[in-house]
Amino acid sequence: MTVRVFAPAKVNLSLRVGQLQPDGRHALDSLVVFTRTCGDWLQFEQARELALNIDGPFAESLSHQSDNLVLRAASTLREHN
Repeated sequence: MTVRVFAPAKVNLSLRVGQLQPDGRHALDSLVVFTRTCGDWLQFEQARELALNIDGPFAESLSHQSDNLVLRAASTLREHN
């Protein structure tokens, strides 16, 4: 079974970093929009081994390593199934 979904791009229109909080994080104010036509197509197929294929004009500059957010999400889902 193959599942193919569109992931719209998020565009940050503004970002304001606030004061440092007691937990060591900064408060953030941001304004974002999600596009309807610009984004990524994600395709998922069931397999025995977890693998990631990246295609497109910027594919060579993207990580296929375990720090890739898509691989991290897939690994987390696999651990909870």
